[in-house]
Amino acid sequence: MTSFKWMLMICSLFSATNVFAVDPPIVGAAGNTVTFQAKKWTSPVVESTTAWFTANGKTFPLFHAGIGAQASPEWLSPNKKFLLATAVEYGVVIGENGEEIATSQGHCDVISMETGCVLAESYERFCEGKWVGNQWVSEEGGVLNPVLETESPKDLLKNASSIEPAQSRAESLEWSLSFLSPESYMACHPPAQNVQAYNDLGFYLAEDGRDELALKFYRGVEAVGKRTVLMLNIADSLWGLDRKDEAQRYYNQYRDAMSADGKAQKIPQRVIERTAHQGMKN
Repeated sequence: MTSFKWMLMICSLFSATNVFAVDPPIVGAAGNTVTFQAKKWTSPVVESTTAWFTANGKTFPLFHAGIGAQASPEWLSPNKKFLLATAVEYGVVIGENGEEIATSQGHCDVISMETGCVLAESYERFCEGKWVGNQWVSEEGGVLNPVLETESPKDLLKNASSIEPAQSRAESLEWSLSFLSPESYMACHPPAQNVQAYNDLGFYLAEDGRDELALKFYRGVEAVGKRTVLMLNIADSLWGLDRKDEAQRYYNQYRDAMSADGKAQKIPQRVIERTAHQGMKN
Protein backbone atom coordinates (compact mmCIF):
# COMPACT_ATOMS: atom_id res chain seq x y z
CA MET A 1 0.00 0.00 0.00
CA THR A 2 1.30 3.45 -0.90
CA SER A 3 1.74 5.89 1.95
CA PHE A 4 1.94 9.65 1.65
CA LYS A 5 4.78 11.68 3.09
CA TRP A 6 4.03 15.29 2.25
CA MET A 7 7.23 17.18 2.77
CA LEU A 8 7.31 20.91 3.26
CA MET A 9 9.58 21.16 0.26
CA ILE A 10 9.95 24.67 1.56
CA CYS A 11 13.21 23.68 3.24
CA SER A 12 14.51 20.52 1.64
CA LEU A 13 13.89 21.55 -1.94
CA PHE A 14 14.39 25.29 -1.70
CA SER A 15 17.89 24.72 -0.38
CA ALA A 16 18.74 22.85 -3.57
CA THR A 17 17.40 25.45 -6.02
CA ASN A 18 19.22 27.45 -8.60
CA VAL A 19 17.83 30.36 -10.61
CA PHE A 20 17.78 29.84 -14.35
CA ALA A 21 15.37 32.46 -15.76
CA VAL A 22 13.31 35.50 -14.88
CA ASP A 23 10.25 36.34 -16.97
CA PRO A 24 9.33 39.98 -17.71
CA PRO A 25 7.17 41.38 -14.90
CA ILE A 26 3.42 41.65 -15.28
CA VAL A 27 2.48 45.26 -14.59
CA GLY A 28 -0.78 45.99 -12.84
CA ALA A 29 -2.54 48.79 -10.96
CA ALA A 30 -0.38 51.77 -9.93
CA GLY A 31 2.57 50.21 -11.73
CA ASN A 32 2.78 47.36 -9.20
CA THR A 33 4.34 44.21 -10.61
CA VAL A 34 4.39 40.45 -10.24
CA THR A 35 7.58 38.76 -11.41
CA PHE A 36 8.02 35.04 -11.90
CA GLN A 37 11.49 33.71 -11.22
CA ALA A 38 12.15 30.22 -12.49
CA LYS A 39 13.68 27.56 -10.28
CA LYS A 40 14.84 24.02 -10.82
CA TRP A 41 14.90 21.38 -8.10
CA THR A 42 17.39 18.57 -8.46
CA SER A 43 15.76 15.93 -6.23
CA PRO A 44 13.10 15.14 -7.20
CA VAL A 45 13.44 16.91 -10.55
CA VAL A 46 10.83 19.66 -10.67
CA GLU A 47 10.89 22.83 -12.71
CA SER A 48 8.78 25.69 -11.46
CA THR A 49 8.79 29.37 -10.59
CA THR A 50 8.45 31.59 -7.59
CA ALA A 51 6.26 34.70 -7.68
CA TRP A 52 7.30 38.09 -6.31
CA PHE A 53 5.12 41.18 -5.80
CA THR A 54 6.61 44.68 -5.93
CA ALA A 55 4.90 47.93 -4.89
CA ASN A 56 6.29 51.23 -3.62
CA GLY A 57 9.85 49.95 -3.81
CA LYS A 58 9.15 46.91 -1.63
CA THR A 59 9.25 43.31 -2.88
CA PHE A 60 7.97 40.17 -1.20
CA PRO A 61 7.14 36.58 -2.23
CA LEU A 62 3.50 35.75 -2.84
CA PHE A 63 3.76 32.08 -1.95
CA HIS A 64 5.81 29.93 0.35
CA ALA A 65 9.24 28.89 -0.91
CA GLY A 66 8.13 25.40 -1.95
CA ILE A 67 5.28 26.65 -4.15
CA GLY A 68 5.74 26.98 -7.90
CA ALA A 69 3.70 29.59 -9.76
CA GLN A 70 3.19 31.01 -13.22
CA ALA A 71 0.84 33.40 -15.02
CA SER A 72 0.20 34.93 -18.40
CA PRO A 73 -0.28 38.66 -19.14
CA GLU A 74 -3.69 37.69 -20.56
CA TRP A 75 -4.70 36.69 -17.03
CA LEU A 76 -4.47 40.32 -15.88
CA SER A 77 -7.92 41.89 -15.53
CA PRO A 78 -8.81 44.82 -17.84
CA ASN A 79 -8.73 47.23 -14.87
CA LYS A 80 -5.31 45.77 -13.93
CA LYS A 81 -6.41 45.18 -10.34
CA PHE A 82 -6.37 41.38 -10.42
CA LEU A 83 -4.12 38.66 -11.80
CA LEU A 84 -4.83 34.96 -12.03
CA ALA A 85 -1.93 32.58 -11.50
CA THR A 86 -1.52 28.84 -11.28
CA ALA A 87 0.30 27.76 -8.13
CA VAL A 88 1.53 24.24 -7.48
CA GLU A 89 2.37 22.56 -4.19
CA TYR A 90 5.06 19.91 -4.52
CA GLY A 91 5.52 16.81 -2.42
CA VAL A 92 6.58 13.21 -2.71
CA VAL A 93 4.78 9.90 -2.49
CA ILE A 94 6.62 7.07 -0.79
CA GLY A 95 6.08 3.94 -2.87
CA GLU A 96 5.76 0.37 -1.70
CA ASN A 97 9.51 -0.18 -2.01
CA GLY A 98 10.40 3.06 -0.22
CA GLU A 99 11.10 5.01 -3.39
CA GLU A 100 10.26 8.72 -3.56
CA ILE A 101 7.85 9.66 -6.32
CA ALA A 102 7.34 13.34 -7.11
CA THR A 103 3.75 14.53 -6.93
CA SER A 104 1.98 17.87 -7.03
CA GLN A 105 -1.33 19.62 -6.53
CA GLY A 106 -2.29 22.71 -8.51
CA HIS A 107 -4.51 25.70 -7.77
CA CYS A 108 -5.80 28.73 -9.63
CA ASP A 109 -5.19 31.78 -7.46
CA VAL A 110 -6.39 35.37 -7.58
CA ILE A 111 -3.80 38.02 -6.76
CA SER A 112 -4.62 41.62 -5.88
CA MET A 113 -2.31 43.81 -7.96
CA GLU A 114 -3.00 46.65 -5.52
CA THR A 115 -1.78 44.96 -2.33
CA GLY A 116 -0.11 41.62 -3.15
CA CYS A 117 -2.80 39.72 -1.29
CA VAL A 118 -3.64 36.28 -2.69
CA LEU A 119 -7.37 36.79 -2.39
CA ALA A 120 -8.73 33.35 -3.18
CA GLU A 121 -8.01 30.01 -4.80
CA SER A 122 -9.91 27.56 -6.95
CA TYR A 123 -9.15 24.34 -8.81
CA GLU A 124 -6.33 24.51 -11.36
CA ARG A 125 -8.47 24.32 -14.51
CA PHE A 126 -10.38 27.41 -13.40
CA CYS A 127 -7.49 29.43 -14.83
CA GLU A 128 -8.54 28.21 -18.29
CA GLY A 129 -10.89 30.97 -19.37
CA LYS A 130 -11.00 34.70 -20.07
CA TRP A 131 -11.93 38.05 -18.63
CA VAL A 132 -15.35 39.38 -19.55
CA GLY A 133 -15.18 42.93 -18.30
CA ASN A 134 -13.70 42.55 -14.84
CA GLN A 135 -15.21 39.12 -14.25
CA TRP A 136 -13.28 35.96 -14.99
CA VAL A 137 -15.27 33.27 -16.81
CA SER A 138 -13.76 29.80 -16.92
CA GLU A 139 -14.17 27.50 -19.91
CA GLU A 140 -16.44 25.37 -17.74
CA GLY A 141 -18.75 28.31 -17.13
CA GLY A 142 -17.61 29.32 -13.65
CA VAL A 143 -17.71 33.05 -12.91
CA LEU A 144 -15.31 34.83 -10.61
CA ASN A 145 -15.94 38.16 -8.92
CA PRO A 146 -12.61 38.78 -7.14
CA VAL A 147 -13.26 39.08 -3.41
CA LEU A 148 -11.25 38.21 -0.32
CA GLU A 149 -11.71 34.58 0.73
CA THR A 150 -8.40 33.97 2.52
CA GLU A 151 -9.16 33.00 6.10
CA SER A 152 -8.54 35.73 8.67
CA PRO A 153 -6.05 35.33 11.54
CA LYS A 154 -8.94 35.56 14.00
CA ASP A 155 -10.60 32.57 12.35
CA LEU A 156 -7.30 30.66 12.28
CA LEU A 157 -6.93 31.25 16.00
CA LYS A 158 -10.54 30.29 16.68
CA ASN A 159 -10.00 26.96 14.95
CA ALA A 160 -6.63 26.31 16.61
CA SER A 161 -7.21 27.57 20.15
CA SER A 162 -8.89 24.35 21.30
CA ILE A 163 -6.12 22.11 19.95
CA GLU A 164 -3.84 20.52 22.52
CA PRO A 165 -0.95 20.05 23.11
CA ALA A 166 0.97 23.15 22.04
CA GLN A 167 2.91 21.19 19.43
CA SER A 168 -0.27 20.05 17.67
CA ARG A 169 -1.67 23.57 17.78
CA ALA A 170 1.50 25.04 16.24
CA GLU A 171 1.57 22.32 13.58
CA SER A 172 -2.03 23.09 12.66
CA LEU A 173 -1.33 26.80 12.32
CA GLU A 174 1.86 26.26 10.35
CA TRP A 175 0.04 23.93 7.98
CA SER A 176 -2.72 26.53 7.48
CA LEU A 177 -0.03 29.08 6.64
CA SER A 178 2.10 26.81 4.45
CA PHE A 179 0.73 28.04 1.09
CA LEU A 180 0.87 31.84 1.16
CA SER A 181 3.91 33.78 2.26
CA PRO A 182 3.47 35.62 5.59
CA GLU A 183 3.85 38.90 3.67
CA SER A 184 1.04 38.11 1.26
CA TYR A 185 -1.13 36.86 4.11
CA MET A 186 -0.61 40.13 5.99
CA ALA A 187 -1.39 42.04 2.80
CA CYS A 188 -4.80 40.32 2.91
CA HIS A 189 -5.29 40.99 6.61
CA PRO A 190 -3.31 44.13 7.57
CA PRO A 191 -1.61 44.03 10.99
CA ALA A 192 -3.09 47.42 11.89
CA GLN A 193 -6.50 45.75 11.97
CA ASN A 194 -5.31 42.50 13.55
CA VAL A 195 -2.78 43.49 16.21
CA GLN A 196 -3.93 41.11 18.93
CA ALA A 197 -4.61 38.25 16.52
CA TYR A 198 -1.12 38.37 15.01
CA ASN A 199 0.50 38.66 18.41
CA ASP A 200 -1.41 35.56 19.56
CA LEU A 201 -0.68 33.76 16.30
CA GLY A 202 3.03 34.40 16.71
CA PHE A 203 2.91 33.30 20.34
CA TYR A 204 1.29 29.96 19.46
CA LEU A 205 3.89 29.33 16.76
CA ALA A 206 6.80 30.29 19.01
CA GLU A 207 5.39 28.16 21.81
CA ASP A 208 6.55 25.10 19.86
CA GLY A 209 9.79 26.60 18.55
CA ARG A 210 8.57 27.95 15.21
CA ASP A 211 10.29 31.25 15.95
CA GLU A 212 11.27 32.18 12.40
CA LEU A 213 7.64 32.17 11.25
CA ALA A 214 6.46 33.79 14.48
CA LEU A 215 8.87 36.68 13.95
CA LYS A 216 7.34 37.42 10.54
CA PHE A 217 4.01 38.17 12.21
CA TYR A 218 5.58 39.94 15.19
CA ARG A 219 7.44 42.23 12.78
CA GLY A 220 4.18 43.04 11.01
CA VAL A 221 2.66 44.15 14.33
CA GLU A 222 5.83 46.01 15.30
CA ALA A 223 5.54 48.12 12.14
CA VAL A 224 2.18 49.35 13.43
CA GLY A 225 3.55 50.36 16.81
CA LYS A 226 5.46 48.87 19.72
CA ARG A 227 3.49 47.20 22.49
CA THR A 228 5.00 46.02 25.74
CA VAL A 229 4.00 42.37 25.42
CA LEU A 230 5.15 42.37 21.78
CA MET A 231 8.65 43.39 22.81
CA LEU A 232 8.81 40.39 25.13
CA ASN A 233 7.54 38.02 22.46
CA ILE A 234 10.02 39.31 19.87
CA ALA A 235 12.85 39.00 22.40
CA ASP A 236 11.90 35.41 23.24
CA SER A 237 11.83 34.38 19.58
CA LEU A 238 15.13 36.10 18.84
CA TRP A 239 16.63 34.32 21.85
CA GLY A 240 15.26 31.02 20.58
CA LEU A 241 16.99 31.67 17.23
CA ASP A 242 20.27 32.36 19.07
CA ARG A 243 20.19 36.03 18.05
CA LYS A 244 20.95 36.96 21.62
CA ASP A 245 22.39 40.46 21.19
CA GLU A 246 19.27 41.58 19.34
CA ALA A 247 17.07 39.74 21.84
CA GLN A 248 18.67 41.53 24.76
CA ARG A 249 17.85 44.92 23.25
CA TYR A 250 14.18 43.95 23.16
CA TYR A 251 14.34 42.52 26.68
CA ASN A 252 15.76 45.85 27.86
CA GLN A 253 12.96 47.77 26.12
CA TYR A 254 10.39 45.48 27.67
CA ARG A 255 11.96 45.78 31.12
CA ASP A 256 12.09 49.59 30.88
CA ALA A 257 8.46 49.79 29.71
CA MET A 258 7.26 47.55 32.52
CA SER A 259 9.21 49.58 35.11
CA ALA A 260 7.82 52.84 33.74
CA ASP A 261 4.29 51.42 34.17
CA GLY A 262 4.99 50.44 37.77
CA LYS A 263 4.95 46.72 36.90
CA ALA A 264 8.57 45.83 37.61
CA GLN A 265 7.46 43.06 39.96
CA LYS A 266 5.70 41.31 37.05
CA ILE A 267 8.81 41.06 34.87
CA PRO A 268 9.49 37.33 34.21
CA GLN A 269 12.62 35.88 35.79
CA ARG A 270 14.05 34.90 32.39
CA VAL A 271 14.14 38.57 31.39
CA ILE A 272 16.14 39.45 34.49
CA GLU A 273 18.54 36.58 33.89
CA ARG A 274 19.05 37.29 30.21
CA THR A 275 19.59 41.02 30.63
CA ALA A 276 21.93 40.33 33.55
CA HIS A 277 23.93 38.14 31.17
CA GLN A 278 24.29 41.18 28.92
CA GLY A 279 25.48 43.30 31.81
CA MET A 280 28.17 40.77 32.71
CA LYS A 281 29.32 40.62 29.08
CA ASN A 282 29.58 44.40 28.93
